[in-house]
Amino acid sequence: MNAEVATLAGNVPEHGLEYRVLGLLAELSQSLAVSLDIDRTLARAVQRIAECMNAEAASLFLLDAEGTLLECRACHGPVDISGLKLALGTGIVGRALESGQCQMVRDARLDPDFAGRIDARTGFDTRSVLCTPLVSSRGPIGVLQVLNKRDGSGLFEESDRDVLRVLAAPTALAVSNAQLIGELMEQNRIKRELQLARRMQRSLLPKRRREHWPVRGVNRPAREISGDWYDYFELPDGRIAFAIGDVAGKGLDAALLMVRCASLLRWAGKDGLHPSLWLERINNELCETVSGGMFVCAAVGYFDPATHTALWANAGFPPALVRDRAGEFTSYRAEGPPLGIVPGIGYPVQTADLSNASLYLFSDGVTDVRDAERRPIGLDGVRALFSRHAGTSPDARLRGIIGELRGMRLQDDTTLLLVEGGA
Repeated sequence: MNAEVATLAGNVPEHGLEYRVLGLLAELSQSLAVSLDIDRTLARAVQRIAECMNAEAASLFLLDAEGTLLECRACHGPVDISGLKLALGTGIVGRALESGQCQMVRDARLDPDFAGRIDARTGFDTRSVLCTPLVSSRGPIGVLQVLNKRDGSGLFEESDRDVLRVLAAPTALAVSNAQLIGELMEQNRIKRELQLARRMQRSLLPKRRREHWPVRGVNRPAREISGDWYDYFELPDGRIAFAIGDVAGKGLDAALLMVRCASLLRWAGKDGLHPSLWLERINNELCETVSGGMFVCAAVGYFDPATHTALWANAGFPPALVRDRAGEFTSYRAEGPPLGIVPGIGYPVQTADLSNASLYLFSDGVTDVRDAERRPIGLDGVRALFSRHAGTSPDARLRGIIGELRGMRLQDDTTLLLVEGGA
């Protein structure tokens, strides 16, 4: 048993202060432990504490989520100060929190930290103050305060200090538990939202086509959700449209922008627009609607199976690589900025004959992967990686490339699109 509680429990009259304190302690411990409405229960607890200590008023302040303010979450007395916010270090309440010690002020007007402006605003006359910090395993979380003892001299005594500290213990435990439960519920909510976003993202990726389909892709998120995507679909004239993109940033905002951008690109690509006009349309749309410094790197184009020709435009995406059957690479650097930055800008078109070659488009998660020395492999490492798997079928090649990348240190979402001209 806590030493202070034990002292209160020894040789007390049946109806004395100590008896009332122990009864209230048991009541608070039980009600706070089982409460599903912590704010309502705290209000009741503050009222009972004020009555037990024969105080005119009582209040409970808690640190806000950012840990920069103390907010009154429950109070009892002639004036309602619920919602009152104090900067850290303000008043006697702030001093109790910062010092971690119970504060007993017998004449508030003589205390240099007394916040008299609150009395001036509410009309309450604070004469004496007793407040103690609420402490959890994670440190101080708030302050419990009583004002103006009603009986005797109207001043709090040392025994009152002990009583308030005893009553603060179950209160602090209940608040801490409620906060932990709230954090757990918030984590579960975020997890559900991330799972929903992930399912939505996966639904946007194209379904695998027949064995000899010339365009293939793979996406491996670094986290639960990805800012990368790829897409391909067939047009009525037989050409195959393809798109690949990477939204700057991480988290749910980037994932939602990715969903929007992927949908816009598919919508515009269905019209068979020239790749430069395709990107221009999406860029102008994003420039009008996207804020907060977010932008999108993307490449879009078409592959014509009849002529084995690929035609594409690149908006800030890593260089496209074309590898021929002799193992020689041709690099095509982006000739336009990312989408969503500068409206009305043009995107030059690039083209390659894939009769005996393969086109690789990939996000910067591929070039940024770290080797055994924790250095990015860069474009040279990517060329070597592609060459090591060049002798296999397109599906096996993608599996081998991604498998090797996953064996290194992935730093970002990793997405790869392969156009196999000889397929």
